[in-house]
Amino acid sequence: MDEPLMSDHVSTSNMRLFCARALPEADLTMAARHLADCSDCHRLLVSSLRERRLETPSFTLAPEFWLRNEHIDYDQLVELADGKLDTAERESIDAHLKICSVCEEDVKSFLVFREQIAPELKMHYPAVVAKPNREKPNWWEAWRRMGWKPIYAAALVVVGIAIVIGVGVMLKRRATLQAQQVPTPQISPGSTPDSRADNFPSPPAAPIESPIEKPNNAETVVTLNDRGGTITVYKSGNVTGLDDVPAPTRDAIARVLSSERLEQPAILKELGGQEGTLRGNKNAQPFKLTYPSRTVIISDRPNFKWEKASGASSYRVYVNDPTGREVARSEELPSERTEWMIPNPLKRGKIYAWTVIEMVDGREIISPGSAFPEMKFQILSASDLQKLSQLKRTRSHLALGVFYARVGMIDEAEREFQELVRLNPKSKVADKILHDVRWPRSRY
Repeated sequence: MDEPLMSDHVSTSNMRLFCARALPEADLTMAARHLADCSDCHRLLVSSLRERRLETPSFTLAPEFWLRNEHIDYDQLVELADGKLDTAERESIDAHLKICSVCEEDVKSFLVFREQIAPELKMHYPAVVAKPNREKPNWWEAWRRMGWKPIYAAALVVVGIAIVIGVGVMLKRRATLQAQQVPTPQISPGSTPDSRADNFPSPPAAPIESPIEKPNNAETVVTLNDRGGTITVYKSGNVTGLDDVPAPTRDAIARVLSSERLEQPAILKELGGQEGTLRGNKNAQPFKLTYPSRTVIISDRPNFKWEKASGASSYRVYVNDPTGREVARSEELPSERTEWMIPNPLKRGKIYAWTVIEMVDGREIISPGSAFPEMKFQILSASDLQKLSQLKRTRSHLALGVFYARVGMIDEAEREFQELVRLNPKSKVADKILHDVRWPRSRY
């Protein structure tokens, strides 16, 4: 994506974020370039730095702050859905959900998934009735019955004699044919017994297999500590320590660890967006849309979020399908509100684009503007959602990270690989994978 030019001055709020290095990397770069050529913004930078030095450090004992890293695992999701959590655990989870949008999405999607499969869990299936075993034939009883009829007995004797004679004739003919096919050795008149033996061809020598060329399939490629134990990948491609993980995911993990490389998912290129031509003034600097931002999400009812724009009197959110057809629209939202949850679920596996229009002094300002790519996202497909529910039971950071990266859920993948690096602080493989999963976001 080409970097947009910054034509307006840096606002006071953005300058404070610039001083605190809290702006995104792209915005930091644009602001720094603008400051190099703008004396007015440079003076604002100096005053902002002075104000930052005079600020009194703040300290909070709010539970949301202390529980910000206490993410919810699969067992807690199940207990939360079943209402089995005690008061203390429920209060800590509620406090964490106030500041963690990722765990909030996990809880919503899990509750929706439980509602979808609830009718299937209530179905009663008929018991499987085993087929009765057939009685084995009693040959002695059949022979005894035929013994009472002389004609049957005589027929059996004749058939037996015919079979014996036929087998004897076949064996004799086979021996004759084999004798005719054996070649007679040619012996020269002056040959000796020792030289006759030399005339027969010697059997070919068996090939000697070099022990150096034989691959050692038991050689270990990499070993990592995971939440479920130790994971080992061998040179043969076998993986141990992931017995609860499905075979396709185990193979994908073996490829990632053997190559020490995490392939970029193709969906990120598609979600990168294209520049529009009819979405507002190119010279206007639009306000920023924050979530969902060019990624794959779990919930089919996303909660759209954006930054508050100065001077806005109201907002309106639009959601379109890939063909540009409008599928959802919000009501007029007040200026102090910066999020909106879509009322009806979107289709799983589909890609959507969303925009926000703010009203400023009777003018419409659209974000993203025409100089910026479309803000796209994809809803996780139903099949991938089922696979994710199975993988969460394994509690494996490596398995979940590889799955998230494969489907395009980059934030979630980075979170799992950060935990993997924490468990393996000296592993170069874990560091390399964490670096790879961060790469796509710097480009898209």
